[in-house]
Amino acid sequence: EGWAGTGEPNVPDCPYEALEGLTSKELRESLHEEIKDHTVLTYKQIRGDQAKVDVRADGKIWDIYSGYDFYLSDYCSGVDVGEGECYNREHVLPKSWWGYKTENEANDPMYTDLYHVYSVDAIANEKRSAWVYDEVKSATWTNNLGSKLGTGKTWNETSFEPVDEYKGDIARVYFYMLTCYMDKDFTQGGKGYRYFSYSNGVCDFKSQALALMLKWHRQDPVSEKEVARNTKVVDLQGNVNPFVEQPALVEYIWGTMKGKPYDCEGEVLPPDPG
Repeated sequence: EGWAGTGEPNVPDCPYEALEGLTSKELRESLHEEIKDHTVLTYKQIRGDQAKVDVRADGKIWDIYSGYDFYLSDYCSGVDVGEGECYNREHVLPKSWWGYKTENEANDPMYTDLYHVYSVDAIANEKRSAWVYDEVKSATWTNNLGSKLGTGKTWNETSFEPVDEYKGDIARVYFYMLTCYMDKDFTQGGKGYRYFSYSNGVCDFKSQALALMLKWHRQDPVSEKEVARNTKVVDLQGNVNPFVEQPALVEYIWGTMKGKPYDCEGEVLPPDPG
């Protein structure tokens, strides 16, 4: 129960029927070819008050890190502000991990990819910095929603833990980034080496990071909020996050169905409880 692979499909029929029969490596490569070419937005276009992909039904910002009520006009640069005062842009996969230098670099389309740029409280953004996501065992900071900064369980070092409600969202962002940008090296700076390895021109998860992302993906299935946000991003970028449209793809590439031919209407094996 609560495992994404057993949930209802998020779109009718089978949107990835053309991929049937492919196994993990081929499946990921085919998805990469399908989604890599998209509209690369400017940094201004991905501001919360410009992109508007994180707007709730009540017109306020949907913040995955905090429970503060922000309006679109509450955007700020994040300098000398207090907690809950304003929001700005958070890169779920830190830009330092791929060695980002300037926003004009042609090899940095991921810098403005809205699938991993979220509107969040400026202080929560500052606290997260470029630390890895992990489950925190000893918190030094906690905000009003329950996001935490502290010592993580997996690597026993400074880590950031989002609340359970958005852990699956974050995991599916990482699965997207490791597919859309599978040819990029995300181990060039910061703590990227904790999550990823890069060899022969391909980036992939390290085992501990993958185990954590699979756990979060399974525990927090795709929500209506996530589907709605992704629909808005499609309108702006022209590509999809296939792991939101068809969550079982995660299992075929990295999880319980790895190595088995993709069947978009077939049963997906549950994870081993052991």
